[in-house]
Amino acid sequence: MEITLNDLTINPEGVDLDELLSDWNWAMPEPMRPVLLTALGDLFAQGETGVVYFVDVIEGHIRVVAEDGSVFEDLLSDMEFVTDHFFPSRIVELREAGIELEANQVYSHQLPLVLGGNDELENYETSDVRVYISIQGQIHEQVKDLPEGTVISDVEIEDIE
Repeated sequence: MEITLNDLTINPEGVDLDELLSDWNWAMPEPMRPVLLTALGDLFAQGETGVVYFVDVIEGHIRVVAEDGSVFEDLLSDMEFVTDHFFPSRIVELREAGIELEANQVYSHQLPLVLGGNDELENYETSDVRVYISIQGQIHEQVKDLPEGTVISDVEIEDIE
């Protein structure tokens, strides 16, 4: 199956990008706005300083990937960068398994990895991008200070309007 960058990303039409990261404020090094959403629910966001960050919603980390937008655009043609951040082989597996995305959906884990889920195909589903990113931000904020290996039994998720 041939795959393009369009297959690895989602169109943000209809998504309020100014609100998308509201549940990630606790982790932001500076105010930022999403510039590219991956099909697996991660995203790239540009800060007010021009720096481009990778928001890893699975791991709960935000890190610098480029000092500005033009460097980021160059990275999008680097196969190693694309493989490391967009996981094309996983997208192919999901599509071959018949799991297709609708508008404003991303692939997500039914049980998040941080809560003990696994990264097997059986643990994948599709979710609304806004809901998924919000829930992941809330979960990671609640568990960020727990020691590794802590058993998590109670996570509270706020309603998303």
